[in-house]
Amino acid sequence: MALRTSHKRVRTAVALLLALLLGLALGAAGLALALTRSDALRAYLLTLPMAHGPQRPVEAFVEAIIRGDEAAATALWEVPSERDDLAERRRQVIEALHAAGIAPRYMVMHVEWWRTCCEPGVTCDPRNAGGARLRVQFLDGEGKPLLYTFDVFTRRQPYWGAAEGYPSRDWVIRDVYPEGDPPLFWPMIYEGVVHGVSSAP
Repeated sequence: MALRTSHKRVRTAVALLLALLLGLALGAAGLALALTRSDALRAYLLTLPMAHGPQRPVEAFVEAIIRGDEAAATALWEVPSERDDLAERRRQVIEALHAAGIAPRYMVMHVEWWRTCCEPGVTCDPRNAGGARLRVQFLDGEGKPLLYTFDVFTRRQPYWGAAEGYPSRDWVIRDVYPEGDPPLFWPMIYEGVVHGVSSAP
């Protein structure tokens, strides 16, 4: 009798497990179908990592500029005490953006993810990134575009990513500069080059 009860419990557990796996498979298929048919849903899911990552301090910085809160903008852009060059750039950029009367809405044109441990460099895996270089387009008070780069890095450096099991990241603004100016905090630039190959005669 006890053996029969034990077999019945095993069959019930197996049936529940199979039902759960089937439900997960159907849910994944449904999500995949929704992603292929809904541009809005796909865009929302793809932007989730940015919404909770390096874009958040950028949003707070822009909001501070728009409301004229120079102290808040300054606090969001964290500069090491020994870096007078970055402190001066921070002052100039905050003044310039405030004077330009930038619109609240802006566009992130491009994000470049950087590994900051071992061999620093650009990575295609945002989870391993300890830094993000965001190219941002603002519109000034006359509707003309202004291009700025935001270097947003994790407060704790280097960020080890997979080597430490992807610890949570505290993103802070480290540098902001107009198009054409060199970076000061992270003085590295990625330049991908494509060369054409001439065809044989």
